[in-house]
Amino acid sequence: MNNFDLELKTIQLQNEKLLRELEEVQKKLEAVQPQTENVKEFYTIEDCWRMKGGCALNTLKTNRTLLPGAGSRKYSAFVGGRLCFPREEVMRWLKVTDADYLEYARSCGVTILPEKYVRLAEKAKNGTGVTI
Repeated sequence: MNNFDLELKTIQLQNEKLLRELEEVQKKLEAVQPQTENVKEFYTIEDCWRMKGGCALNTLKTNRTLLPGAGSRKYSAFVGGRLCFPREEVMRWLKVTDADYLEYARSCGVTILPEKYVRLAEKAKNGTGVTI
């Protein structure tokens, strides 16, 4: 064999190695891809309730100020006749706890809130009434 044949064999081996590595990368991409395909643009109240947890569905349905956007109409839309919320706002809302609620509502432009939720937020922020 001459140098040309050796170089050709080396290139073929490198190509086979690269092909195997690309196949592994392709498998990893396929495993991740289905998760990103299921992302919604809008979420219903029921979707929000399932993702956040922590309260009853009926509580969210009857108390709009607890929903994403803290009851502000600019953070909601009707899709197919159902009240829905855009993904960006839902993702922000999911991180809000009772202690952060007043700050979140203000950031949404909501200044008038039911006294009950103001008291609950202050209680959670101060850590009073929490027993383990």
